Amino acid sequence: MDKVKINFTVIIAVLVVVCIVLMGYSASLNSQLSAERIKTLQLNDQIAGLNFKTGDLQVQLTKATAQVNNQTDLAVNLQATLDKVSAELVDLKTAYSDLESKLKAQVPVSLK
Repeated sequence: MDKVKINFTVIIAVLVVVCIVLMGYSASLNSQLSAERIKTLQLNDQIAGLNFKTGDLQVQLTKATAQVNNQTDLAVNLQATLDKVSAELVDLKTAYSDLESKLKAQVPVSLK
């Protein structure tokens, strides 16, 4: 019976040591898991900040695109106006030349 008690005591001692080792390993894994959770939370905060900045940049890009479109429309309108004014200038130059020719025809040449 002594041999059974000794074996039983040895088994219990081995089990206690294994349990202590497993508890230590579990505590180590739990500590690592906590550290990873903290890192994950920090990364989530960074992602949220970047998402906010991305949204802000999208708003700015939309405004800039609208401004570019407005300026393009303005440039097109100005070009159309310039084309009209250029055509009117050509017409005025032609009319001026015609009037000058008619005036020369009506005024006697020998006014010296």
